[in-house]
Amino acid sequence: MTELRALTPDDLPACVRLGLDRQWSPEPAKWAFLLRVGTGFGLVDGGELVGTVIITRFGVEHAAVSMVLVASSHGGRGLGRRLMEHALAFAGTPVVSLHATSYGKPLYEKLGFRSVGRVTAHVGAFDGTASGTSRPVEDADRAKVVAADAEVFGTDRSAMWGELFGFASQVRVADDGFVAAWANGPVTMVGPVVAPSVGRAAELISDVAVGATSVRVDVGDPALASWLVARGLAPRYTVDLMVRGAFGGDRSRLYAPVMQALG
Repeated sequence: MTELRALTPDDLPACVRLGLDRQWSPEPAKWAFLLRVGTGFGLVDGGELVGTVIITRFGVEHAAVSMVLVASSHGGRGLGRRLMEHALAFAGTPVVSLHATSYGKPLYEKLGFRSVGRVTAHVGAFDGTASGTSRPVEDADRAKVVAADAEVFGTDRSAMWGELFGFASQVRVADDGFVAAWANGPVTMVGPVVAPSVGRAAELISDVAVGATSVRVDVGDPALASWLVARGLAPRYTVDLMVRGAFGGDRSRLYAPVMQALG
């Protein structure tokens, strides 16, 4: 009989092992960040962690669900559905979003999610130059970044940003947008990217990607995807952006998420 309980920082090594069991890259820093900004739950069988889910609530309006994993040894037992039903009940928000692989998509559809877009991870050594059109964020900029993020995302995420400003390796701002980058092992993850146009998004990405050994940007815009490919970032895999409820905000300006785990 599996037991469902809250995850703690002590579960981090087991979370990483569970991800490896499902051919995920080891991402201890990402797991730790998500457990700080959200609430994780795990299924335990005989002392072994065999399932996980993390719910990140943004106020009372929106929650993001992520890290939905079931051990290969426990597949086919309905544990994924059990985790998701608990996550939705815990979230208690009118809007819940997630990024889904083709493997998980059928379950999410049964739970009322619908696909509203496709996002492709582009990875490689960035072959470009900095645009020089952005500058490092300063303390005086932070409130403006958080406010702009809320306009784009449709809900206040100030608690997440309180952690992200310290977690990110770079946050850069311009008059009309901003970009962040953070380290996921050897890979520089770029996101979020908020800009008024594809061209502006490309400039912001350039300013944080230049000089990195390996860069990943998750994008849905075809023009920005083509620009990334031309600069050495090849498409790796595509997922569905799914939502239960309806997004608010001006998501036309959101060219890349912080990470897929946070919508």
